[in-house]
This record gives sequence, structure tokens and C-alpha cells, in this order.
Amino acid sequence: MSDVGLPLSVLQAARTFARDVARGVRRRGVRTLRLASLWAALALTAPAGATGAELFAVPTPDSYPESVALGPDDAVWFTEKQGNKIGRLAPDGRWDEFPVPTQDSRPQGIVVGPDGNFWFTENRGNRIGRVTPSGGITEFPLPTPGSYPFGITSGPDGALWFTLSGTNRIGRITVDGQVSEFALARTQTPYGIATGPDGNLWFTGFNSNTIGRITPEGRVAEFPLPTPDSAPQGIAAGPDGGLWFTEVAADAVGRITTDGKVTEFPLTSDPPGPASEDARPSRCPSTKSPYAIAAGKDALWVTQHCGGRLSRVTLDGHVTEIGLDGLRAPNGTVVAPDGTVWFALARSNGIGRHRPEDRQ
Repeated sequence: MSDVGLPLSVLQAARTFARDVARGVRRRGVRTLRLASLWAALALTAPAGATGAELFAVPTPDSYPESVALGPDDAVWFTEKQGNKIGRLAPDGRWDEFPVPTQDSRPQGIVVGPDGNFWFTENRGNRIGRVTPSGGITEFPLPTPGSYPFGITSGPDGALWFTLSGTNRIGRITVDGQVSEFALARTQTPYGIATGPDGNLWFTGFNSNTIGRITPEGRVAEFPLPTPDSAPQGIAAGPDGGLWFTEVAADAVGRITTDGKVTEFPLTSDPPGPASEDARPSRCPSTKSPYAIAAGKDALWVTQHCGGRLSRVTLDGHVTEIGLDGLRAPNGTVVAPDGTVWFALARSNGIGRHRPEDRQ
């Protein structure tokens, strides 16, 4: 169905209908939620505003969408941190939601694996999960209690690599569920992780102000950042051969070369948008909290969790900000091959879409 501007009364009726259908399905104990009616489709494909951002409202209330991944069929897969589900938004606007077996597991990061399944971290459940394209979920317990797995990426060796924020380690899991862990000397609270162009894994040290590198064999190097207490979080391989990362407390984006040279680019000086209720009140009013980062063909895209915007950062560090029409707490993000930017909206309980050509 094409995106069209719909009267507000129609949108309100459609969204109410979609919520009622979702509640009815949940009451009947159906594990997979599929909304394919015309009214639900109207609610899911309606633009959220005129600035270039669209909201696709998740059927489960207060689900807190956290991270997103793009499937080979162009469906958007995402974690529902408070809803304890893995969600899927199909290109035609249909929803699927798959409950995670472990209660209150707090699914966090998600990525498509080399086996064609989706792999995710269970931050509170202390597990790594795997979900098939049809929704079957398998969980793999981690050997160390209190690991709090956070970010996850598909490695160059055919395995999945992830950060263990509670034990300051990097984890590796094979597609058949064999887990290994690697200790870190300096990094504290590793969060984001990405595969670099050098065939190594790169990760952020949120509380140690470091960027780390680990080889597939487990050799670790750690690089301090020039700005103190910058709180690096998300990281992605850029189209220029560098690794790009967000600095939550410094309102900046950084770049590190594969030999460890760091450059930092501040975000623009525009005041942040309305604070997100989930972030600390003392921090959100004065910072944008750049959260996740994803690479496009010629630029990087950053979500501002507190700023309520997207930032586009060119390879020479020029920053452009895109308003989200009041949508709140953008978190994980991914860029599709056609340049469409998808992102999770934790406090707006939805999946956002920005198509850069809409603003030209």
C-alpha cells in the first residue's frame, strides 16, 4: 500500500482499531500477532508529519523498541525491550511479534546472522537468542552470570560476536550455540560492536572512554579517546574504511582508523529537543545523547536519544540534523540499500522511517 496523507479522524479510528485487534489477539493467547486488515494497514503506513519522518506504531503498548536489523526480504526486525518480544515489520505493513521464552529478558541488540537467522542479546536474561524468519526462537545461556549482553554483530569468521557489559568481556557464539568469552584489560562496560574492514571486531567502552579491537583469535587492543568521559556507545564501519562511533556524553561523533587514530566531530549547536522520560533528567535537558550509528553509502546516520532528531554526518564531518516531528527517543538504526533510514523509537513505541529523498 502506498503512503498517503489521511484525515486525522481516519488515522485515529485506524489506530484505535489496530490496538483493539492487538488486545483481542493477546487475550486469546495467540503467540504470533499478524495484522493485515485494511484499517491496520492504514494506521501503519500513515505519515507522522511533514519533516520526513514516519511512524509505524508497534501493536504491543509500551514495548520500548530498542534495536533494528534489516532482513534480506526488506522486512525490519527489531527488539522490544519492555515487551519481551522480537518484532517484524513487513514491507507491506504487516506485523509479527514473537515472544521471547525467558520472562523479562530485555532483548537489546539484533543482527542478521550468517545462517540467515536473526540473533539478539538478552540483556537481563543473560542469554543470546536466535529467531528464524518464521519466528522460532532458541535461547543459549551464557556461562558467566550477570554478563548483561548488549551489542551484537556478525563476525568475519562465520560466528556472532557480542559485548558483555556486566563482566567487561567480549563474547563469541557459533551458529550451533558454542560460546567463548574474552577478557578485556582496560575496557569497562563494552556496549557497541561492529566488524571492521580489517577483519577484526571493534567495540566501545562506555565507562572507560575507549575504543577496542579484538581479532577473531582473541587478541585485544584498546585505544583511549581524547575527550574525557565521552561515553562512547554505538559503532559502525563507515564507507571510508574507518570505524565511526557515538559519544553520548560529549554530543559528538568519533572516527577511528584501523591503526588507532581518532578524530572527533561535534554535533551542531542547536538546542536538543524535548527530553526523553527514560533518560536521566540531569543529562537529557543539556545533551542530545547520540546513541546508535549506521553507515549509508556516503555518510553516517546517528540517532539522538535525547535530542529527538537524526544526524547525518558526511565523511568530512559535516553534520545535518533532521527533525522527527516530536517522535521520542530514537535508539537503534539501520540504513537500507536504497538509502532509507529505519530506526527504533523507544518512547513513541514504534519504528521510524526517514527517506532522504523526501526532503529534496
